[in-house]
Amino acid sequence: MKSSDEPGILLRLALVAALGLACLAPARAAGVPVSELKAAYRDGQIFLTWREEATPEGTTFNVYRHHQPITKANLAKATKVGHHVERHSARDWWQDPASFAPDTPAAPPAGFRIQAGAAPLDPSGGLFVHTVTPQTAGASYFAVISSSATGVEDTTLVPGVNTLIEPVVGRVALAQPIWQEDGPAPAPGSGKGKSLTFVLHGRGGGKTAGPGAQRVNYLAFGDAKQGWREGLPFKFLVSISDTTVRITPCDRHWAGRPVTESPDRRDHCPAISSFWYGYNSRLYETTRTTKSVVPNYTEEQILWMMRWAQAYLGTDPNRTYLTGGSMGGSGAISLAMHYPQHFAAVMATVPVVSFTTRGGGRGSLARLDCACGPVDATTVNHEGVPLLEHMNGELQAARAKTDLPYLFVTHGRTDRSIPWANNPPFYRAMNAARQGLSVYWNNEDHAGVARACPDDVKAWTPLLERFALNRSFPVFTNCSDNKDPGDGDPARGDIIGWMNRGLDWKDVVDTPTLYAITVIAAHPEIRYPVTVDLTLRRLQQFKVRAGEVVKLSVGGQPPIPLRVDEKGLITISNVRIESAEGTRIQLAR
Repeated sequence: MKSSDEPGILLRLALVAALGLACLAPARAAGVPVSELKAAYRDGQIFLTWREEATPEGTTFNVYRHHQPITKANLAKATKVGHHVERHSARDWWQDPASFAPDTPAAPPAGFRIQAGAAPLDPSGGLFVHTVTPQTAGASYFAVISSSATGVEDTTLVPGVNTLIEPVVGRVALAQPIWQEDGPAPAPGSGKGKSLTFVLHGRGGGKTAGPGAQRVNYLAFGDAKQGWREGLPFKFLVSISDTTVRITPCDRHWAGRPVTESPDRRDHCPAISSFWYGYNSRLYETTRTTKSVVPNYTEEQILWMMRWAQAYLGTDPNRTYLTGGSMGGSGAISLAMHYPQHFAAVMATVPVVSFTTRGGGRGSLARLDCACGPVDATTVNHEGVPLLEHMNGELQAARAKTDLPYLFVTHGRTDRSIPWANNPPFYRAMNAARQGLSVYWNNEDHAGVARACPDDVKAWTPLLERFALNRSFPVFTNCSDNKDPGDGDPARGDIIGWMNRGLDWKDVVDTPTLYAITVIAAHPEIRYPVTVDLTLRRLQQFKVRAGEVVKLSVGGQPPIPLRVDEKGLITISNVRIESAEGTRIQLAR
């Protein structure tokens, strides 16, 4: 007589047998180019590694994820989380000079080090890193299959070979970079309370191998917002002093091919620059797309580094700064315009402030063409906003609805690399918007601007620490000491000049009922008296609303009523500064 539970017992026995056979399955199988697939979870990310057999040129790999073991029967229901993963993706291309320059001999392959202190991976193998999301948290199964140069997938799946038979369990967490040096990594909290400064390099920088190689000590793998596919690696340098944490990132992005369609030969290599913004979403195959989408991949990497530094090192989130020259200065300006809530102040030397065709030919827009493809009115960013608007600082200044970071900027009239034509309109837009800007220009070329600046302008960078997101500051506009930048023609206006040079402040009182500040004007070439309009930004305690009337006293004069404007801003017009001692201003309820 058969037990009523016999069918269930037989099913369980069959499952056990199947699992046993799966466990005994070989780690390699004939005809399958991927084998020995392994998965490990660490710090919000799942690291997949595998062995690769020889494959034809042009072969790439796709990575699939499912909540059940992936078989041919359910492959169509699995999610493709990685595509166009190149052959031998465990190779650390950051250690190869050929990654960064055309016609450069390749170095012997070296593997990525994906755990601090561990041995590097075999560079002939494969690597893919998945960042866990709320949708992929919990148990996950992965499979890796090859795809031909024409996009035809080999869907052969062998359990334990190229598809996992045991799940890997992941959870959402802030990804952690991987320490790359032999000594100890910075300890958690080693930057507690310190400011954070990003140092953004110029065009041609970011190389980590070969002549001019930049030192780096951290490796990270990006999520889906940080590259054309997730899991793309980037490296950076962290240095910590008594008061400041400095992060020097590398604006280099793996295309997996020489980007020979770029008009700049420096991009005819597999790891290109993005002008610290981003690049065409189909960089892996071409930038000559019919309708180009250009997500801000590089900006997302920098924002992640900022979040990591604040969470792990403990940097002060109110004191994050951006510095850079040329391409680096351009990136600093763009980040300030796009993410003013994160950055307190910026020092930008010879930056592109607006990517336009002003100045002849493609103008500064040619800088974006390299990684984005030819930019036109149809090119959009990740949010569908026209890139011509998104990367136009003049337009962004006019549209800003919040307090922008204070900008210190230097330019040269004869700079052929960064056309002068964009600069005067930007200066005037910042002035009209009552946003913080100090600028100095001279008649130098790209390389000569910084050298020819006077000493007080060369000392602007340390002034960044005056600013914090939780600290008020004055914006200076319409200063009588300002010079005329002209209309964009390098020959018109004051050949050497400035706006808001030497304007400063001290002795701030910011309470719910009283705001007081002393404004100063002093530099070697100043002539007194000076008049200037003053707009208060980032008010902390002395909060006001549009239409409210407060009492204003300037230079000890009897108070007069002052109405807060329709934007909720307090602007004090025509403040007179008689000497280097400055003028005291007081506002009260």
